[in-house]
Amino acid sequence: MRRFIGLFASLMWLSACGNSTSSVGLSTRMGSSVTGSALTRTSSQRLELSNGITVERVRLSVRELELKREGHHDDRSDDDSDAGSDDDKSEFKQRTGPFLIDLSGTALDGQMVRLRDITVDVGAYDEIEFDIGKVDPATAPTALKELAEQGASLIIDGHIDGEPFQFVSSLRVEQEREVSFEIVEGDDSNVTFNIDPSGWFTDKDGKRLDPRESSARSQLENNLQKSIDAFDDHDRNGGEDDDDHDRNGGRSGGED
Repeated sequence: MRRFIGLFASLMWLSACGNSTSSVGLSTRMGSSVTGSALTRTSSQRLELSNGITVERVRLSVRELELKREGHHDDRSDDDSDAGSDDDKSEFKQRTGPFLIDLSGTALDGQMVRLRDITVDVGAYDEIEFDIGKVDPATAPTALKELAEQGASLIIDGHIDGEPFQFVSSLRVEQEREVSFEIVEGDDSNVTFNIDPSGWFTDKDGKRLDPRESSARSQLENNLQKSIDAFDDHDRNGGEDDDDHDRNGGRSGGED
């Protein structure tokens, strides 16, 4: 009996070791998601948006990013979620976080900025989920300490009519994005956070939102929430991969 148990354990160990993994890059880009909609960066490294508003720095607290394997989703509702559940430890969910997105200078010019690499199991994935929000100062990594101590998930530094401003928010952004892509061993895969600031400081009637005024906060935070997206972007061009893009037999792309 003990010999059988030992053989079974050995087979299970060999099976686990046989799982192939690959590296996936996480990148971010500050730019308009609308083709041909240009953003202007001044020579002083300020992103000029509209109506006398410029942005010099943007910081976001990403609590978690999760890639979900195709066909391995749990059916629990959000109300049943538990940070200590077995589902959190599932091999079919590849997670990373918390981490900081910090963009300034030339990073405001629409270029791709590499954040980090993560190691995931190869296979088909059908969902990208991310959570932007404030983190506990007691457990926050060093890069997130300043935001955590302010109870912030997002800080924007800029100028309006030549005067400096800092917009601090505890905004929570959670998104589940349906996708369809394959992680192949040895392949160079990538997931991109796209942040589109073109509509941040404009209300629904096209009027300017002043980030210093409390009356503008709700609409500004709503605009910010809509401006953040994450998708598979293996060619690193800042756009979601096409549905018919074939990668060694895998599919990439998704639906809004």
